[in-house]
Amino acid sequence: MLHHISSIHSPNLHSFLRIKVRNVRQSPHLRTWHSFTPRLATNFKSKMSQNPASSDAESRRPKKFIFAPGDIEAGSETPNASDTPPIPQSAVPSHLAPGESLRSDTSTPTSTSENQMVSHPARAHQFVTNPPLTVSQIHGTNPLRQFNAWFRDSRLPASSAPETCTLATASLPSGRISSRVLYLKELDERGWVVYSNWGSREGKGAQVFGQDASGSNAIGSMPEPGDVGLAGGNKWGALTFCWSTVERQVRVEGLLEPLSREESELYWRTRERGSQIGAWASWQSRVLWSAEPSQMEDHQRRKSVSKLQPAEGSTSGVDIPAGINETDIDDGRALLEQWVKEMEKKFEGVEQIPLPPFWGGVRLVPESVEFWQGRRSRLHDRFRYVRIDGAGHNAKWRLQRLSP
Repeated sequence: MLHHISSIHSPNLHSFLRIKVRNVRQSPHLRTWHSFTPRLATNFKSKMSQNPASSDAESRRPKKFIFAPGDIEAGSETPNASDTPPIPQSAVPSHLAPGESLRSDTSTPTSTSENQMVSHPARAHQFVTNPPLTVSQIHGTNPLRQFNAWFRDSRLPASSAPETCTLATASLPSGRISSRVLYLKELDERGWVVYSNWGSREGKGAQVFGQDASGSNAIGSMPEPGDVGLAGGNKWGALTFCWSTVERQVRVEGLLEPLSREESELYWRTRERGSQIGAWASWQSRVLWSAEPSQMEDHQRRKSVSKLQPAEGSTSGVDIPAGINETDIDDGRALLEQWVKEMEKKFEGVEQIPLPPFWGGVRLVPESVEFWQGRRSRLHDRFRYVRIDGAGHNAKWRLQRLSP
């Protein structure tokens, strides 16, 4: 998406960048532009000048709300976790001793613990952090702007990684669903962007993009925007964000589309070198090692390994099993590290590691977006936007309140 910006032949580009930098420094989550080097912007401008068709594809560049949170270092303005209002804990009746079971062995209505439980029904957590959510408090016409407002809530510090989300996809024709936790890396007027390895036949690539004519579901390279795709692919996907500290969640459903290689390269340059090496080395989701139950019975972990000890160089208070590096049998980690060493040798002396052809970004183009906010007695506030016409900044959305 950003390659459209660098294709604009106008002196307004530099003033636009200066404005974005100023806005980013005022917001902890829109850490977008200040890490980009002039050389990177120049490279993309050069590429796009060679392809005028792509620069004319859209008369208006999509507005970017979020770019690479977590990869670009946060400024000093990051909200302090202490600014977050505490969420009240559920009250435990004082007459219950610590550790006392809520249910008896017989679990009858006349048992002591059953009576205690039903006499204190408010034991479950109650959502009381936020005031009621009304239609006047949300954006009336654009769910992406509403998401951006919630994402920038000062009660969500960068240390809480609010960009964490779950992407769910489904295989065809079985309908079997799989999900994985990823990081949101971009948000613009077209949708939500995540990056990953899509090339493994064991991974999610074939689930989304399908199989080739030979029946192989290994993807040699990412499809380009507009490609029809391979047979059997299912482009429908869903993203879920859960922000428990503010008692909110966002659910997005829509169609997945690949980013152009230029767009993926722009984000790729923000990743640390070790992560770039890892992307080349790992055949994501490929089985490195396996063992049958009978094998594991013969190789139980030694008691000495099960003892916990402080981890050298780790965060205070984090313990690891003693002798963690001493294993009875090879469990496949050595093979992965061998691949990493091979990639490090391959790219030794290479200043900019190239983007793997099987690695890149996909954009979830929303068909519906739900904003959920917790309320007492489980009478939650839920507003859903449903796209009824148009796309991008021209999209028209029906706004609905849903029953909790």
